[in-house]
Amino acid sequence: MTKKITAIFLALCMAISVLPMTIQAASKPDIKVGDYVKMGAYNNASILWRCVSIDNNGPLMLADKIVDTLAYDAKTNDNSNSKSHSRSYKRDDYGSNYWKDSNMRSWLNSTAAEGKVDWLCGNPPKDGYVSGVGAYNEKAGFLNAFSKSEIAAMKTVTQRSLVSHPEYNKGIVDGDANSDLLYYTDISEAVANYDSSYFETTTEKVFLLDVKQANAVWKNLKGYYVAYNNDGMAWPYWLRTPVTDCNHDMRYISSSGQVGRYAPWYSDLGVRPAFYLDSEYFVTTSGSGSQSSPYIGSAPNKQEDDYTISEPAEDANPDWNVSTEQSIQLTLGPWYSNDGKYSNPTIPVYTIQKTRSDTENMVVVVCGEGYTKSQQGKFINDVKRLWQDAMKYEPYRSYADRFNVYALCTASESTFDNGGSTFFDVIVDKYNSPVISNNLHGSQWKNHIFERCIGPEFIEKIHDAHIKKKCDPNTIPSGSEYEPYYYVHDYIAQFAMVVNTKSDFGGAYNNREYGFHYFISPSDSYRASKTFAHEFGHGLLGLGDEYSNGYLLDDKELKSLNLSSVEDPEKIKWRQLLGFRNTYTCRNAYGSKMLVSSYECIMRDTNYQFCEVCRLQGFKRMSQLVKDVDLYVATPEVKEYTGAYSKPSDFTDLETSSYYNYTYNRNDRLLSGNSKSRFNTNMNGKKIELRTVIQNISDKNARQLKFKMWIKHSDGSVATDSSWNPLQTVQTFDIPVWNDKANFWPLGALDHIKSDFNSGLKSCSLIYQIPSDAQLKSGDTVAFQVLDENGNVLADDNTETQRYTTVSIQYKFEDGSEIPNTAGGTFTVPYGTKLDLTPAKTLYDYEFIKVDGLNKPIVSDGTVVTYYYKNKNEEHTHNLTLVAAKAATCTTAGNSAYYTCDGCDKWFADATGSVEITDKTSVKIPAPGHTAGTEWKSDDTNHWHECSRCHDKNDEAAHSTSEWIIDTAATETAEGAKHKECTVCKKVLETATIPATGSSHTNSYGVYVGMTYTAGNLIYQITSIDTATVGQSKVIGVVAAKKNKIKKVTIPDRADCKGYRLNVTTIGNNAFAGCKALEKLTIGNKVTVIGKNAFKKCSKLKTVVIGKAVKTIGSKAFIGDNKIKKITFKGKKLKTVNKNAFSKKAKKNIKSKKTKLKGNKKAIKLFKKKLKIK
Repeated sequence: MTKKITAIFLALCMAISVLPMTIQAASKPDIKVGDYVKMGAYNNASILWRCVSIDNNGPLMLADKIVDTLAYDAKTNDNSNSKSHSRSYKRDDYGSNYWKDSNMRSWLNSTAAEGKVDWLCGNPPKDGYVSGVGAYNEKAGFLNAFSKSEIAAMKTVTQRSLVSHPEYNKGIVDGDANSDLLYYTDISEAVANYDSSYFETTTEKVFLLDVKQANAVWKNLKGYYVAYNNDGMAWPYWLRTPVTDCNHDMRYISSSGQVGRYAPWYSDLGVRPAFYLDSEYFVTTSGSGSQSSPYIGSAPNKQEDDYTISEPAEDANPDWNVSTEQSIQLTLGPWYSNDGKYSNPTIPVYTIQKTRSDTENMVVVVCGEGYTKSQQGKFINDVKRLWQDAMKYEPYRSYADRFNVYALCTASESTFDNGGSTFFDVIVDKYNSPVISNNLHGSQWKNHIFERCIGPEFIEKIHDAHIKKKCDPNTIPSGSEYEPYYYVHDYIAQFAMVVNTKSDFGGAYNNREYGFHYFISPSDSYRASKTFAHEFGHGLLGLGDEYSNGYLLDDKELKSLNLSSVEDPEKIKWRQLLGFRNTYTCRNAYGSKMLVSSYECIMRDTNYQFCEVCRLQGFKRMSQLVKDVDLYVATPEVKEYTGAYSKPSDFTDLETSSYYNYTYNRNDRLLSGNSKSRFNTNMNGKKIELRTVIQNISDKNARQLKFKMWIKHSDGSVATDSSWNPLQTVQTFDIPVWNDKANFWPLGALDHIKSDFNSGLKSCSLIYQIPSDAQLKSGDTVAFQVLDENGNVLADDNTETQRYTTVSIQYKFEDGSEIPNTAGGTFTVPYGTKLDLTPAKTLYDYEFIKVDGLNKPIVSDGTVVTYYYKNKNEEHTHNLTLVAAKAATCTTAGNSAYYTCDGCDKWFADATGSVEITDKTSVKIPAPGHTAGTEWKSDDTNHWHECSRCHDKNDEAAHSTSEWIIDTAATETAEGAKHKECTVCKKVLETATIPATGSSHTNSYGVYVGMTYTAGNLIYQITSIDTATVGQSKVIGVVAAKKNKIKKVTIPDRADCKGYRLNVTTIGNNAFAGCKALEKLTIGNKVTVIGKNAFKKCSKLKTVVIGKAVKTIGSKAFIGDNKIKKITFKGKKLKTVNKNAFSKKAKKNIKSKKTKLKGNKKAIKLFKKKLKIK
């Protein structure tokens, strides 16, 4: 036992003796911008680094001096078949400006010995392929002389590196970037559009600064971004940022601090390496961080494998760079793929935007042309960009959330500009129009690839309708060649094709009867987004080119939505819009017979927005495709009203010069939008006009809108005149129904044939003269509101300049991971909007769970709404919360007990989640409401009804005190009695005696025959005083303020005056004549005579109830009341009905039973007899 213990002890001593015996004290510094670190060596000299910035990756360290002068990348030599050198022949002569496989990146990140560096692009920087004597293919890697712990102190980071067009045209691009980095030489401007520039992410330890990092050095340390060599001479040095619109040049910082450009193969520029320090592991053994005493340290405790840099992916025969998990497969015969290259394509499908079910929204299918498989990422980003930009145009913007947009990755063998094989065989003809080359590469049937091949497959596999294909596209159907595919247009509102090119062209092909319904637009032309919006205007909205020549004959005149050849301003279709905003009929070109409503419209020139006519017609078109809104209100404007351009004859001159004269005149008078501030203190006595155009979208319900306009002080108060009367005006406008709606391209129609432009349309103009004594102040503006029947504001003086914010829809599984084949799109909404969307129940067969971000005011750009769907491969565990049962009260709904899951928003009847409640209304217990009796309760102040269930007071109100009511009339010798009571509950509120009169007759209460008085909204005249307390009166009119507003009239049995009880026995002549709003009439049971013209021209009167005592209906009593639907006779005393009491049309309605007669049969019989109605 002793020998064994001794052996173990000796072994431990031997093990301990091999460990290092010297221990250095190490500390962890707090690295700040400006601190210096000495670490590593190059060419036998230590390297001094300085912290120049601190960002999300940590402290950015930059070499204090250039370490060498070397070429960025060699000319093509050993390898020209792949990697970046294969993407441009220019790189054969100048080297590549692609950072990821550059010689510079290869060398900076290599620890290899001399001659052993792995050159990632396959083209070593050897003699003859870099300038001068700068070959460095035999050098050791830059990191060769660094210790392993020093290399460990360099953090391996993934960062943004910009790419130039040979890369991004290949689809080597990440994120949503969509532009080249603008070339500015001043360091302060060099990053102007950096965040939107094409990039990819790269992972490395050592790198060159990019232009944004160099800009950060300039911001933090001023002139330190200028480099020096070891001799103290300022020296230019490479950046890793390419000149992105060039296939070879790189950016560099010059010795004077400018940003320049230079070919990569030149060897005279300096190398100034950079890296991110891993401050979590970096420890120092000496130094204070100053230039003279830099920190010296490394990361000895960081465990890390030997560092090697990753090699870029091979480009030869690249595979998809998008997910193919959601795809459609086509079988295309020789009509569609003559050479067989695309006979069985797989087409990945990406959801760009899906706010609701496909059966509720307009579905847009966008395909790519001239994008290779490796460029599909670029295609997806191009579609997102073009769509987002197009949705900034009205009327698209108003419907932005009513589109579902899908990108179909129709991959081509070649890029479009290379002239090789592409999926659709698009060519650009001599008129600069893109066309599917029917007979050049195959059959004319290729023009039908959308509705015959792509559309049916998409509808069956992807669209929420999931309608099975009806025909084989490779055979001709018996009978009609096109009709079997008409259904495709009902489910896909628009096909679009985006061509991968910078060329500028566009074309739309719309003839649904023959199957065409698509447009073609470029991806990267200088006006790509504008072209997309223009062509979409053709395809979806049905608008014509406003630059086209020709002449519209009568049939084409009715068919065209936005063009005309009618020169008479009284007859032109958009006559109601003349003088509104920029609406002025003019020729689209000198001498042309084609007329447009404005010279400034995107359908004529893509530098403009849509004109007012196109906005209106486009809005109407989309309202037929989705059921969303019921009213279109054009953005109102306010102008000084001078009478200029106010009548059709002001618009007879059709030349362009006259159009511009009009716009100059309008701009000089404009007082709204960005011209609000033109209102001034010199406006006293002048007229102003609030104007807009309103289209009723309903063909059933007329509308009535109220316009309010006032002069507003800068503090928000209303300006007044010298008598303190507010400077304001109100007017109501009746908007007719859209009677012709069925003719305006309804859903399912193949084309627009003809329609009445002005049906349901109303030009609304409110003119107000500012009083001459108006108390105007500096800063005053014209404020206004357009209100609907319920007081909702449809537009106001801030509508034109309101702020819009962006919203993105994202699609995720419940664990937060992104759903494959989705690329959330972005659209704009007015600031503060609460989005009320109903997410589709399924997305690619994933089941909807919940949504975050809806029904909250959107007040910042980049707001994200996230739809969550259940992953079919994952089991969902319900997390249930009990919602306790709650009894209903009279005013508050209750519920039975149930359980909710916070992960999927489902409800369950049990705690185990096994019994789902699919009808969520079934657990609700509605509030029964109060059960108040008819008996009034009261105290000295108020009266009320009392609920028999909860005893709450309902209808509580203060007493309404009557005039004196005589209970007992006074005589010469005896006192009388009188009282006041509540007119509602009849509680006696006050009593008094009436002194004896002391004489045979005096009328001490001022009531006499012929006297007029008002009770409620009606005016009466006393016709007799029968006794001291009772008399009779007749209705002779309506109070003036209610004449055109009162909708309901009830003639009472009694209308007392000054305590006298007066029975209403007569409706006087002309009493209610011309009450235009009156709809319902009930005549009391004491009325015996309805006078002449009593209800003449009450044009909206629909219901009439004639009281029990009516004996006589006078001449023309109801003349002109042609909308009466029902007359009810309550009594049988009717004796006389003047034969002209009703108009011929009303009698015809009674005869045809359009007007129904109800009530006492004897009265009805006599009524019809007197009117000679059989």
